Amino acid sequence: MPILPRLCALWLVLCLMAVPALGAGRNDDPVDMGGLAAPTAAPPAPAPLVVHALNQGTASAYVLKVLKLALAKSGRPYVLKIDDHPLPTARVLRLLEQPDNGVVDVYWLPTAPALEAHFQPVRVPLDRGLMGYRLLAVGEAGQAKLQDGQPLALAQGTGWPEARLLRAAGQTVRETTGNPYADVADGAADAVPRSSLDIEQEVERAQAAGVPVTVARDVALFYRDFYLYFFVAKHNDRLADMLLDGLYEAYADGSFMALFRNDPQIQAAMAYTKQGRRVLALPNPDATTPTRALAASLTESLE
Repeated sequence: MPILPRLCALWLVLCLMAVPALGAGRNDDPVDMGGLAAPTAAPPAPAPLVVHALNQGTASAYVLKVLKLALAKSGRPYVLKIDDHPLPTARVLRLLEQPDNGVVDVYWLPTAPALEAHFQPVRVPLDRGLMGYRLLAVGEAGQAKLQDGQPLALAQGTGWPEARLLRAAGQTVRETTGNPYADVADGAADAVPRSSLDIEQEVERAQAAGVPVTVARDVALFYRDFYLYFFVAKHNDRLADMLLDGLYEAYADGSFMALFRNDPQIQAAMAYTKQGRRVLALPNPDATTPTRALAASLTESLE
């Protein structure tokens, strides 16, 4: 080969060797960050938990406020849907057992062993024990018996958990499938023990229906270890954890007690405990061990 072509070929090879290989000297990041690793993308936020509740049951206006507070204080995303159409309690409990039923995910009731066995209780008393403070709705005959120191026949709805508690304490109990106030009206019973949270509205309704009952002036009952809990489905751990964490956070920052002290229904119920009635404290033989072990800071001193 002539010398000139050889020199040209050599010059071309040397030029090619001087060019970096494609991609050489660059990092493997999708975006060139000057040698720094690209930040890892944040995981997507969890979808809000949809929570269905019913506007019914004991002290529903107050308890729904507590429910909203607990969910908000949990610090986790949620959507709360409240249905104003009342349902029989038995149907509510059947629905509550079914996950994602679209009607009710949380309900509140006075705790009992059967409820704690079938559902998951959130063991923070929503009422601080006020459900255990029982006043007597009585007619004239019942009030006269109280003044004379005579025993009373107490009306209860069929299956109410306190019926067994009252019998265990030696009280005479009449269970009825109808309205217990009707038993007082027709003389089949002398009184209906009802919580201080409920009795005012119930007596007003009974009087409007022509049943002449009033709140007994001289005596009240107190059921020990008898609390109002939130209940959720047995395996609904996500909601149970949110409610428990939220309630404890609300206690820690003072917002639970602020709500409790300032709620009109709670204030009316607490006023009953300060009216000087003789309080007959009754043990609760059915209270479960975890319920008996609740911290005193979660309850009121009502005896």
